[in-house]
Amino acid sequence: MKRAIEGAEPEWPPLREATAERAWRDVLQPIAGSLRQSAAAVAADTVSLVRGEVPELFVDAQTVDEAMSSTEESVRLFAQLLEVGGNPAHSDLPPSTLAIMRSAVWRQIPLSWHSRFYRLAQEHVWRWLHSRILEETSEGPERALAVDLATTMLLQFVDRAMTRADEAYEVERETWLQGAAASRGAAIDDVLADRDQDVRSLSERLRYDLTRHHVGVIVWSDHWSDSATSLPALSEVVAAIARAHGAESSITHPLGSLAVAGWFSSRRDFGPDLVFNLGEKGGSVLPEGVKVAVGQSAHGIDGFRLTHTQAGHARRVAALLPPEEVGVTRYQDVAVTALCVADPEHATRFVRQTLGALAVDDESTFRLAMTLHVYLRENRSRARAATELSVHPNTVNYRVRQAEELLGRSIDENSLELRVALTMLPVLKRLDKTRSSGG
Repeated sequence: MKRAIEGAEPEWPPLREATAERAWRDVLQPIAGSLRQSAAAVAADTVSLVRGEVPELFVDAQTVDEAMSSTEESVRLFAQLLEVGGNPAHSDLPPSTLAIMRSAVWRQIPLSWHSRFYRLAQEHVWRWLHSRILEETSEGPERALAVDLATTMLLQFVDRAMTRADEAYEVERETWLQGAAASRGAAIDDVLADRDQDVRSLSERLRYDLTRHHVGVIVWSDHWSDSATSLPALSEVVAAIARAHGAESSITHPLGSLAVAGWFSSRRDFGPDLVFNLGEKGGSVLPEGVKVAVGQSAHGIDGFRLTHTQAGHARRVAALLPPEEVGVTRYQDVAVTALCVADPEHATRFVRQTLGALAVDDESTFRLAMTLHVYLRENRSRARAATELSVHPNTVNYRVRQAEELLGRSIDENSLELRVALTMLPVLKRLDKTRSSGG
């Protein structure tokens, strides 16, 4: 949205009266600019407030991130309207908010929960505006007028947003109810919650044979960007992975506006190395920014649940890794880490107690720890470890000796605990950084 041209008449009718326009230009325009620049912080505070009041909206970290992004876009949009004197009656919802409203239908989230979100957000933004107006003005007619104008525009903006959100929800709901998606979604919920053991009936409702071998996947993106990260596009990634591995059928189930759960099946066991070299076996099936967590092949209705649970654990570990390192995360590769970080505090104490000075948070010590990790994983072969680390074998020897000195004991002692602690160290290091940054 373009900035207002100096002296140009504002679009919103209440600002066209002379005293109102002066209050807008002198008081509200600068505050609107500050709100626009503070949109991320205001959104974070708003989502934190709503999480305390409506926790049911936030089932995992991704739904929190989605709400944060959508709220930030809406706050910035309102700030721009106030800054240029735009008419809130002509505003529309950001694409990320529309995506959340569509996914709310698929996840069967009541519309009233989102209405509560809007009311709480409106209250928080109004308090922010009100406090800034009091800071920037003296008591008198101009202050009262500025408060009245800001309040009225915010009310009209939120009313317009809620109307558009309600419309988007209802349109999607009609489509949902008319199709087989509602029945399938309910059936998936029944299977995952173990509410129904009638395999034949559930298979008919799902249009998916539960008696076969299944692989569960979760496909997601951390940020909504374009059609490549829409739910249909993410569902197509599941279908592409299924085709690449010879599956006979596949289904998907939305987990949010930026994530889907998926399953694919076959009469045969898929084996342990599924999705190991996804790019080579299936071609370029992952759009930029899209990530996949994969469970192990499992059989029958119990296997359907198990492989989905495993994919969820793999995704939880993937969320603790640097985003650029995450593509396909297999449960079997991170099972130990997933088990350990289920209780992060306990895991941190175990790693620090086991590694001692080798767990100190600096790059040179971390390099020694990772060299020892690779050396032990490669069955103490300095040649294979050197190849993987792209260093000379003598360098591996030197680093292993240094690591042993920091441990204060032989690496032959408590070998299992040492290997587990070294496996967990990179993930816990990332988790500590996330906590310290407030993420």
